[in-house]
Amino acid sequence: MTKLRMTRLSWLASLVIIGACSSSNNDDTVTGKGSIQALHAVPDIGAVSFLIEETLLSALTFKDASGTSEYDDLEYTFRFDILLPDDTEATTITSSTLKVDAETEYTFVLAGSLDTPELIVWEQFGRDWSEELTTAADNDTTVTVMEVSFGNLSKDVGTVDVYLEAPGTSPEFATPRTTIGYADLKSAIELTAGTYQVVVTPAGDPTNMLFASDPISVSAATSNLLTIMDDGGETTAAFSVRWIGTSLGLDLYDINLLSELTVVHGAMGTGPVDVISGGDFANPLVADLDYASESAAVIVDPGTLNINVTPAGNQGVFLAERAFDINKGTFNRLYLVGLPGNVQAALFAEDRRQVSTHAKFQVFQGATRFSTVDVYIVGTDVDIALIGPNYYSLIYGTSTGLGAYAPGEYNLVVTEANTKNVIGGPYPLDLTAGENTGSMILDSASITATDALFFDLNNP
Repeated sequence: MTKLRMTRLSWLASLVIIGACSSSNNDDTVTGKGSIQALHAVPDIGAVSFLIEETLLSALTFKDASGTSEYDDLEYTFRFDILLPDDTEATTITSSTLKVDAETEYTFVLAGSLDTPELIVWEQFGRDWSEELTTAADNDTTVTVMEVSFGNLSKDVGTVDVYLEAPGTSPEFATPRTTIGYADLKSAIELTAGTYQVVVTPAGDPTNMLFASDPISVSAATSNLLTIMDDGGETTAAFSVRWIGTSLGLDLYDINLLSELTVVHGAMGTGPVDVISGGDFANPLVADLDYASESAAVIVDPGTLNINVTPAGNQGVFLAERAFDINKGTFNRLYLVGLPGNVQAALFAEDRRQVSTHAKFQVFQGATRFSTVDVYIVGTDVDIALIGPNYYSLIYGTSTGLGAYAPGEYNLVVTEANTKNVIGGPYPLDLTAGENTGSMILDSASITATDALFFDLNNP
C-alpha cells in the first residue's frame, strides 16, 4: 500500500509522504553526497531504530533527532524498526526506497501512530557553512547569519502561522515567517544570528497566541529546523515546539505554560490533611485528603512551591513544611510519608506519555520503617527465590520512575533489602498496554510488614 503526496517549495525544498512500498532505480553513478537525518515524532511508540539498508544509523526515542550522516547519491532503502514486547527480532514499522541526491539534506520523519505509521521525507538544499566560514576567514570578515526552516508534524494543531522575532514582539505588528499545515516543510530563511522568540497562532489570527516561547539564542553559521509536534502527555502543553539544530533537539516551552500537582497521602497514623500553597490558608491547594488516597490534579504555577501540611481544618498545626522547584509544564506527584509527629514530603515529576505497545509502572518507597527494600515485579508463576529483584535497595523516599513492561499479569513483591524475606505482597498487577500506573509502598500496622497503594497515573 502506497500513500504519496508531493508539495513543491521554493529553494529546492520538497516533501514526500511514502508508504511501505517503493520501486528501485539505482544507476550506480556517484556524483556527490547527500546528508541523512531522522526524527521520531510518534507519541505512542517507544524507542525505534533507524536504518539504511541493514546498517543501524540511530536509536531514537520520541522527539529525538539523530545526527547527520553523509551518503553517496545512490538509491537506498531506509526504514524504522521497533522491538515489540516478547519479540526477539525487530519489526519494521515503515520503510521506503529513495534515490539520494547530491548536496541535499533529507530528514526522515516517523509520524502518525503505531497503527497508522507514516514515513515523511523532508528534502532541502544542504548549505555548506564550512565553506562560508573559510571564505569569511580568508576575507577577514565574520559570518553573522543563520538559517531556519519550518515543519509541522501535529495534525491536531492544524494550519498555523509561525513568527520568529525579537522577544516581546506582538504578532499583530509582525509578518508570519511561514504559514504551515500538517506534514509540510517550509524551506529555510536566512536571519541574523541572535535572540528570538517563537510565536504560533492559528493561520490568519495573530490575536490568538497558541504558543509563545521563552527567548532562544541562535548561533551564526547554523542550519536549524523548527518543528511543531504532538506532545503526547510528556508535558501539560497541547503541542510541542522542537528546535533542532547543532544540539540535535531542544524543547521550547510556552512562557504561559502551567504545571499540575497530585498529592498522595501515605503518612500512616495521620488523619485527613490540608495542603497549603504559598501561605494561602484560606484556600488550601488540597483539602481534607484522607490517608491512603490521592487528590485530584490541581494547577500550580511553575517556580518555587512552598507548601504547608496541616491536619484538615486545623491550620494552626504544621505537620510538614517544604519548598519545591516546579518546572514549567510538568506533571508532579507529591508524596506525604512518615509516622505521626514526623510527616515528610517528597516531590517527583512524571512523564504521562502513554505507549501503545507497553505498560508503564513505577514504585515509590514510602515505608518509613524500612530504609531500603528490594522490589520484584514478576510473572504470577515466578518464584522470587530463583531470581534477583527488579529494583535493589530502593531507598525510602525515592521512586523507580516509570519502567516499560510487556502487557500481562504480574505480582509486586517487596522484601527486606538483600534478602528473600517477604514484607509486602504478593500484590496482583494487571498491566495493560498504553496505561501508566504506579504504586506506593506504605507502612502497615505491623512493624515487620509493608502495605501498598495503587493509582492510575494518567487519571488522578
